[in-house]
Amino acid sequence: MRNRALPAREMPGRRSKAVPSEGDKPVQVKCVCEGAGLRTTLREDLDRYAFAAEVGRGHLGQAGVLSPRWGALLQQGLWATAAYRICHYARYRRHSQWLRMLADVSRRIVLAFTAIDIAPDAHIGPGLWIPHVGFIVIGPVRVGRNCEIFHGVTLGARESFMVQCSPRLPTLGDRVWIGPGAVVAGDVTVGDDAAVGANSLVVHDVPPRGVVLGVPARLVSRRGSFAQITYRGMDMDGERNAALAADPEADLADTIAPARARITTQELSAEMPEKRADHLEKEWIRRSAPK
Repeated sequence: MRNRALPAREMPGRRSKAVPSEGDKPVQVKCVCEGAGLRTTLREDLDRYAFAAEVGRGHLGQAGVLSPRWGALLQQGLWATAAYRICHYARYRRHSQWLRMLADVSRRIVLAFTAIDIAPDAHIGPGLWIPHVGFIVIGPVRVGRNCEIFHGVTLGARESFMVQCSPRLPTLGDRVWIGPGAVVAGDVTVGDDAAVGANSLVVHDVPPRGVVLGVPARLVSRRGSFAQITYRGMDMDGERNAALAADPEADLADTIAPARARITTQELSAEMPEKRADHLEKEWIRRSAPK
């Protein structure tokens, strides 16, 4: 991910509105309020859908009914993303109450047709792809570049926004794949090239290239989301290639070693027979081993 965020542009004669941040933590994505242009970001979103149609992952492109570009324009996921981009741009870059109200009305109209609710306060990098629409809620979270979010996904805080303290929100890295029905809640970080399995509940951090599954989600692999995330120019992406060249088995060993060290035979033997402690230790090693 890109850890350095550009400051929001201040328009002459207009009151500047600061980009939301969590204390001293920098904004880790690059959306339209952090230096990226609105047209450029929308063009990258459109290209993601067009590329999916070209490789046969889009419905209209696979059927050969329309050209990839025209087929992408008819995707409801792109409608919701474009409405969010315009609303976010009006709130953080233009500072116009009339434009902000008009953008918010258009976002609600798109919400009625797509059932995709993206908060205007969210910071989402370019290249977001939503293959299937329906019951998607994305709160004021931070999402990296070229991510993929399926239907039924919820990204938001654990506690209510009505409380006095600031809500703790998740942060998603670049090229993250979120499966259908998954929930990512609370102050968690999902690393670059990670994948969240369908119907999983993520309440703890996910390391880069991590594949998590279950309720609550636990790490099952470090193979990453490379098989799921596709976009134009991915073979020339230096960050993706560097992550792809890493050794997943070595990373997984480094991840589970501290946890295995904490569960010793002596601690388990104090509560149960010695044979039972040996069995649990062997079971932990078997489940933690990479598949």
